[in-house]
Amino acid sequence: MVRVRLPGPAYFHYPAAGRQQNKLTLPTVQGRPRVIPVSRYTQAITGVPLTGGQGQAVVSAAGAATLSVGPQGLGNVWYPAQATIQTTSGVNDNSVFSLYLGPAGVPVTLVGTLYPGGLGTIAVAVPSMTPGQYLIGVWAGANPGDHASMNVVGTMDSIMPGAAI
Repeated sequence: MVRVRLPGPAYFHYPAAGRQQNKLTLPTVQGRPRVIPVSRYTQAITGVPLTGGQGQAVVSAAGAATLSVGPQGLGNVWYPAQATIQTTSGVNDNSVFSLYLGPAGVPVTLVGTLYPGGLGTIAVAVPSMTPGQYLIGVWAGANPGDHASMNVVGTMDSIMPGAAI
């Protein structure tokens, strides 16, 4: 292939011969999306399936992994019912999984323990959780390099803007 150097700076782009200009025009200035003030969030929604209760981590060389999930945002309240866990090794994983409840990701109250910790479900009987409280899953003795995951299932309460926005 023969390359021909055209005159002009290196950053200059020469359009292909016969190509027409693109008809699609994009806005050059994007506006800020409309912000709804917090005072408008007055309508309560209850019994919604819990969202945001999933987490994944990679097991360290020491065989440990930690995951934290919890409600986020103003007015969100979780009512968790169960936590399902799994590692890549599954039933071949001889680790111990412990589920804790605690503030700011600090494990304080033991909720349940699974052995082996590669696969299983724990019934979660905790009071309602508000932002700042977390369910913390801790694996000990897991296979290094495995992917560990936790899924918390239950219901939640939230708030949304009232009818007049």
